[in-house]
Amino acid sequence: MTSGVGTRVAFDTSQRRSVVNYERLVDDVIEEHRQSPIDMLGIGDAAGEYTYLQYLKDSYIRTVRDVDFMYHHDRSSRHFLEIGSFLGPVSISLKRLGYRVSALDIPEFHESLALRNLYQSNGIPFSGLNLRHASLPYESNTFDLVIACAIVEHLNFNPLPVLGEINRVLRDDGHVYIGMPNQTSIVNRMKLLLGGSIHNPIDDFFKQLDRHDNMIVGLHWREYTMSEAVEMVESMGFEIVVKYYWTEEGDASGSALSKVKRYLREATYAYPAFGSSQVVVGRKVATPSYDFWLTDANS
Repeated sequence: MTSGVGTRVAFDTSQRRSVVNYERLVDDVIEEHRQSPIDMLGIGDAAGEYTYLQYLKDSYIRTVRDVDFMYHHDRSSRHFLEIGSFLGPVSISLKRLGYRVSALDIPEFHESLALRNLYQSNGIPFSGLNLRHASLPYESNTFDLVIACAIVEHLNFNPLPVLGEINRVLRDDGHVYIGMPNQTSIVNRMKLLLGGSIHNPIDDFFKQLDRHDNMIVGLHWREYTMSEAVEMVESMGFEIVVKYYWTEEGDASGSALSKVKRYLREATYAYPAFGSSQVVVGRKVATPSYDFWLTDANS
């Protein structure tokens, strides 16, 4: 597993004393979903859930790898929270590395008995919460790290109070790890150049409201540039310690076509800001004191 085409090394691995096969670790967690399907919404889409996990596997591996590079020297004493933990590939992988992990997702997912049992069987406290107008159900200064990957772009309300809550539950010098799509990706640029939209198609609005579809939180309401992501995180009491663009590795087979595709990808993503995703890691250095006025209209 690499950090993706066209990205710089995000974390210094020179001091690593042990080798973890992060790909195998995440693969094993995902494979368990094929053997024991969850079907969170009870709509008969367990196969779709497994396919989705496979689709995002590289990003899960990236997150687990990055986090372990940060904390591997002291796993047993570290307590992490994953917001938007979904089917658990990141939370469960980190738990199996020896970290203490708590997980949180929307109430509609938390209602799934199979999903609650999955987290319980792995020793992970699992909570359900809608982040809109809500406080995280944890005491202040609880966690060393909060992971929020594929979350911010899905919020159809102002994200600043959520970042404020993340700051609150973090210990001093704790970190927030945010992974999100890159609004300035080459794919988005080409869509705009050709007169298309970078947003979800209108048909997805209907799917989100269909009780028989798994699109309940699938819409990207707002994607961000790297500078915007950094501005938000810094404004909420964090100092940026790592930021980088990232793109999935793609086809790794040895065929001639695969080699051509790999060459084209490397050429395309030689400019990092073309990458499909971005990662921002902030360290808590202050407690924001904004008096946010929250109403149904402004959030």
